Parts: sequence; structure tokens; C-alpha cells
Amino acid sequence: MKNFLNKLFLFIILSTNISFLNSTFANEVKEIIVKGARIDTSEDNFGSSIFILDSEEIRLRGFRSAIDAISSSPGVTAKKNGSFGGVGSVRIRGASSSQTLVLIDGIPVNDASSPGGGYNFEYLDTSNIDRIEVLRGSQSTLWGSDAIGGVVNIYTKSADKNSINLLSEIGSFGLRKINSELGIASNSSKFLFLVDDTSLAGISKADKKDGNVEKDGFETNSYSLKGDIDLNNIKIKGLLSYIKSDVEYDSFGFVTGVQDGDERSITEEFIGNLTIKFNLFDDKLVNTFSVNQSDISRDYFTNDNLTFGADGERKLYRYQGNTGFGEFNKIAFGLEREESSVNADKLSIDSYFFLYQFQPIKDLVISTGIRNDDNKGFNSKTTRKISVSYRVFDNLSIKTSWGEGFKVPTIFQTTFFCCGAESANTNIKPEESTSYDLGFDFSLKDKFSFSLVYFKKDINNQINFSFGLGGYENIDFVESDGFEISVNSKISEEINLYLNYSYIDSIDGRGQRLINIPKDSGELALTYNSSFNLSGSLMIKYNGSEISTYGNLDSWSRADINLFYKLNNFSEVYFRVENLLDKNYQQVFGYGTPDRSGLVGVKVNF
Repeated sequence: MKNFLNKLFLFIILSTNISFLNSTFANEVKEIIVKGARIDTSEDNFGSSIFILDSEEIRLRGFRSAIDAISSSPGVTAKKNGSFGGVGSVRIRGASSSQTLVLIDGIPVNDASSPGGGYNFEYLDTSNIDRIEVLRGSQSTLWGSDAIGGVVNIYTKSADKNSINLLSEIGSFGLRKINSELGIASNSSKFLFLVDDTSLAGISKADKKDGNVEKDGFETNSYSLKGDIDLNNIKIKGLLSYIKSDVEYDSFGFVTGVQDGDERSITEEFIGNLTIKFNLFDDKLVNTFSVNQSDISRDYFTNDNLTFGADGERKLYRYQGNTGFGEFNKIAFGLEREESSVNADKLSIDSYFFLYQFQPIKDLVISTGIRNDDNKGFNSKTTRKISVSYRVFDNLSIKTSWGEGFKVPTIFQTTFFCCGAESANTNIKPEESTSYDLGFDFSLKDKFSFSLVYFKKDINNQINFSFGLGGYENIDFVESDGFEISVNSKISEEINLYLNYSYIDSIDGRGQRLINIPKDSGELALTYNSSFNLSGSLMIKYNGSEISTYGNLDSWSRADINLFYKLNNFSEVYFRVENLLDKNYQQVFGYGTPDRSGLVGVKVNF
């Protein structure tokens, strides 16, 4: 770790000096609006810790899966239980993956049928993603249950013109990918239809160094239709998305936790959204009504025999009003009802919230909020939040936030029992959290930025399985603290450097370090984007050592390279090499990762 820190600070010093040399040529910074705040707020005035990645940066860095893009955020630990279809999980600031709320165009997509209620990112690629926002820290005041660690907001693409986009890829491990988009746009409406088909012969989910040689394949098909209609004062938006995945995986093994086996899962995911937005009182009140639904159906097979199946459904009905008074006072308020079901079991939460953002002086922005969630079967929960952004100088801001979070026990946790127990635990309580962060942002217009954030988060009543009880119970207290550093430096007009480093110290109530969380991790991205035909990037990811249930994991680093060559105004060819130095490493104990591999693709736009 010492060597990595030395290199980190060397990069910071170098990038700072380079940026100072270039600062005389700086242009004005383009304002970035945070969409996931419920009140439109510029990133500069947003007091909470946030990471934003747009579609162009996703393309340039070569991110093909959503989980890889999300993991480039400071404070985020991402894992895959085996490549190509293995379970992909995201942990924010030491919180478990089930304590991360995932929204796609405002639709909560966490799996209601899974034991912890987390979301499996591995089926979600970046082909239909326009923007990713990662809100770090407890955000239940904004978004309700599941937002203990933070929120991942994913926004899908929209059509901005009449277009046809075609993409094809081939690569290592039998990769075959075909993607097509059809965009139709007019002055009053726009529609985007997307179809994607991806398949791989794969590698063994269980690590080959342990004697596992059976290839585990992966195939996914996805279809998406998004539409926007503008009828003068009424705007209507809709989204329909369907993903079907067929994944081969491996069996349980006593030594490493996994070994070769003839296992398979078929998963179908559906999400739908209808939003109606209109203004009243001379546009002083903006009203938004939305109906959202996400369904997940999972079937598991052993030797082609069905062994287990589950169907989960989440419905959300939401009203939000946005208004304000004067130039510096903004208000958001609303009502929500969420209904979840797994087979015959049901759960519902009724919520209301009030958010207020005000600017008492020019350079000070304060955001506050309160929310109440009433869940049948548990006591109602009130959460509060406050964040502050203060611009000390033109290029220096101090930001701080404090917030509360909670997570209602899943249907599985409240109904499952085994091991001699006669019934499920009826005394289980929601998980609760408080989090705090303090940091500063320094920038030189669009040439250089540096951010340092300290955070602390406490989780009470964390739910875990107890063999002694034969069910789930609240048995853990978790404390996490650490700091996050990020640097963005425009070295020249063509070359940009991005660097982040996170130190996360997470312990339970016994003082034991949490499993599967590295204390230190980081990423370096060097991108080249010229006015000529060639662009590309070099990515280096570092993950510190970890402890796990079956054994300790060594630290590892991986380098990936991407090249794009524009053939003409409507087509380009691109190349990607992953694990450039052919490192042997594990993200999860017992699960293998690919050797050096590559792909070639071509994209055509009409």
C-alpha cells in the first residue's frame, strides 16, 4: 500500500503542476446538473458526495458493463462471482450490496425475490446507458428504503434525431455481440428502440488454478423502447425494457466455496415506467406523476433439472411537486407507495417527503429534507438529511452532509426458516444508518479538479443469517470510515488524466474487519481524444488485499487498453485488450478471472 500511496501523490503533484501550466488557456466550466437530487442542483452546489459519468466518457474508457463503469467511482467496491454472467455486486463505503439502492430512469430495480434484495449488475451492459450518478452516503430521505450505503442512478438513452446505429463485436472466449438502435425524433416526440444480443463460450466460474476446466457460457438478449411526447403543457415519458439471460455457473465446493458443476440459471427482467409531467399556476408548480414496475423471474437448474425458482415484483406509484419562492428557495415534496411481492407474500411502504434548498448568501447553498416511510408490519421510520456547499473562493468549495438511512427486511428474510426452527423470526427489525462526510473541491476551470472527502457511517441492526436461530436476525453493528481522493487533469487539449483512491476501514461490533472489502483501492484512466480519427484510453485498476470466508485475497492490479479509429463520418472500428499484463488474480475467493483477452468491434451510424 505504501508504494501505491507514493505513486498516488506523485500523480497528484504532476497533474497539479501540468494543470497550472495550462490554466491560462482554460475555458469556462460547463454546468453539470445533478438529476438524482429531486431538486435540480448544479454539481458545484450539491453538498453530498456524488460521482457522474456520461455516455462519452463511458465509451472512451471502454466500459462495456455497467458494474465496471460504476466501480470507477471513489468509495465503490465492485465484485463479480466469476466472469461472464457471475453475480455482480456493488458496495458503497463498506455497506453491503443489498444496502445499495439501484434506480433505472427512476425505477427501483433491486431484486425483491433475492434474500438480501440486492441488484445483480452483471446482466446490465452500457449499450443503452446515457449517464450514471453514484450518490455516496445514506440517502433514504431522498429515495427511501435500501439507500443505506448510497444510490446508483442509471439514465438510459433517448433519441435526439432520426438515426440507425449498428454495432458488432467478436472477441476472446467466443464473444459475439450484435446491437442495433432505431431513433425517431420530431419537434414534439422522440422514440428509441434498442435490441442487443450477446453470447460467450466463457471460462470456468471456479478458478482454473484449482483444477476447474469446464467452460461456463453466458447469453443475454435485451429489448428496450423509450418514448417522449411533448403536448404543449403536458410531457409524457415511457420506458419498456426486457432482458433475458441464460448463465452457466458452478457448484458449491467445501475447500474454496465453488467447484466445477453442471448448474444453470435463466433470468428474465422487465421494467416499465410511465411519467406525466405538467405545470400549474403560471409554471410555478411542476407536477410529476409516475407509475413504475420491475419484475424479476429466476429459475435454477442442476443437470437440466429445475431445483429452485422465484418471481419478484416491485411497483411504485409516485407524485412529486417542485416549486419555490424567490430566486434562491427551491422546494420538492411528494407521496409514494411501493408494493413488493414474492410469489404469494407481499410487502408495502407508504411514504411522504419534503425537501428544501435555500441560498442565504451568494456562495452558500443549504439542502435539507425529511421523509417518513410507513411499512405494514414494522414501525414507521422518519429519516432526515442536511447538506451544505460553501464556495470559499472561486476555485475552492467546502462540502459536508449528514443523513440517515434504513432498509426494511426483505420478504425472504421475514419468511425463511430452517435448521430445526419452527417459524421465521417475527422480531426482526429494519436496518438503520447514519452517515457523515466532509470534504473540499479545488478546481481550475475545466483544466484541473481535486477532491478530498472524509466519511463516517454507522449501521445498526444489520441483518444476517443465524444458524442458531434457524433464520435471520439483527446481530451486527457496522462502523465504516475512511477517505476518498479524486483528481481530474486536462494535461493537453487531447489528453486527460483521471485518478481516484479510496481508503475504507469497515469493522463489525466485535472489532473484526468486514469480509470482501479492501482497505485501499484506486483507478487511473488516461484518455486521448483528438480532432483527428484516433482516440483511446489506458485504464489501470488497483484492489488491495481482502479477507473472505474461505481465505484471504492478495492485492491485484489490472490494465486495460482501448483504441477507436474513425473510418469516416458515420463509422468507426475499435479494439479492446483486457488484463493487458496477463495478471492472475481473484475478485472473489475461489472464482476465476480471464487471462489476457481482446475484442474488435465496428459501429455504423446513419
